[in-house]
Amino acid sequence: MTEDLFAGFDPAEILAATRQHAANKAETRKAVARKSANRHHLRRAQAESTLAEILPTRIELGDSWHVVSRGDIDSLSYLRHVLAGTTHLDHVLMSTWCIAKNDLTEIAGWLDSGRIEQFDLYAGEIFPGSYGDEYEQMLAMCETYGARLIVAKNHSKVTLACNAAEGYYIAIESSANVNTNPRIEQTALHNSADLHAFYLEFFSGIRTIDKHSKTH
Repeated sequence: MTEDLFAGFDPAEILAATRQHAANKAETRKAVARKSANRHHLRRAQAESTLAEILPTRIELGDSWHVVSRGDIDSLSYLRHVLAGTTHLDHVLMSTWCIAKNDLTEIAGWLDSGRIEQFDLYAGEIFPGSYGDEYEQMLAMCETYGARLIVAKNHSKVTLACNAAEGYYIAIESSANVNTNPRIEQTALHNSADLHAFYLEFFSGIRTIDKHSKTH
């Protein structure tokens, strides 16, 4: 039966196609990298209250701000700061190992008020089982606001935020999860359409492994 199926095809072409398919599959598992030529600014922060003092209200196009902190600063602290520099955000994509209920509640408030139009959360595979309350809260946000939850084998901490009309394309790279964590953490904030697109393309190719979030 298999021999009849491939009758009339050049064996060399079949072999080449098979190898190309395997190469394409392997390519999706490779790490990707991008060179940056942004202007870099270095700062140290003791607590969230100091962010307004050490960071500009609005990150200018082409600028990168690098922060080392040792206080009450998590990833949402930086998103809160970015949001203060614009009227609203068209889209926020947040990738994190875990997220706290209070943080989800605050994001829901931004969605409800229109400060954020679309929110996508990429969480680690432990999220449904180890953070049950937060997981259910996020599913409810999917129903209410059209948010998206993608559960994956994920340990990255990246936040993307954009206001296309203003040319505001923020990428936040951080060691911090989206929960209060009094530890030394490092974060970089960039206003770069290219870097924003680089991360957005990568995360857009990830599919959820959670059966409940597949319907949202």
